[in-house]
Amino acid sequence: MLGLGQDANGGLVKMAYFKLARTLHPDTVPQGAPPQVLKLKSALFARVGEAYRRLADDNARAAYLQELKSGTADQEQVDVQRLFLAEELFQKGSIMVKARKFADAIKMLTDAIAANPDEAEFYAWRAAARFYAEADKRVSFAEALKDVEAAIHRNPRCAQAYYFHGGMLKLLGDQVGALKLFKKALEFNKDHVEAQREVRLLEGTKK
Repeated sequence: MLGLGQDANGGLVKMAYFKLARTLHPDTVPQGAPPQVLKLKSALFARVGEAYRRLADDNARAAYLQELKSGTADQEQVDVQRLFLAEELFQKGSIMVKARKFADAIKMLTDAIAANPDEAEFYAWRAAARFYAEADKRVSFAEALKDVEAAIHRNPRCAQAYYFHGGMLKLLGDQVGALKLFKKALEFNKDHVEAQREVRLLEGTKK
């Protein structure tokens, strides 16, 4: 987490921690930044802090080194720069979707997934890009659905995946299925403005 070798002493641990803290502290997130950025920085800052607490103390660090030798220590590696790159690509890709530049969006979102394959929303947005990129929506739906399923597999509460899936069904003429999915999106994010609007429209159509 701190990018240090096993021979690093307490002083180097402290220097590495404060260098990362200046970049990762949640207070460094600019006002108006997407909520995903705050979420990512908060999670990484917490993990860097945990690493610092474990390694800054001489006795705790010695115990950790012993665990490394015995093979019982958690040696999970996190590439902070790679995660930030993934988030940057995702932000650009989602903007491309909104601008209806679907080919560019697919490329950026695919690169974001390659950098961080565990983020559900990346797949949800790529699903939308893939669906709307093709003229024949029934053909593109099958490919887009794979990404929807990948998103939900990684996070069953990914509201955006249900919302985009609902939008696809609506365009394909399945308003009943679409309404269920829009409501599912609101179940996991009651403030999802687009899903709220779609529910009002479809429920108004039913009356």
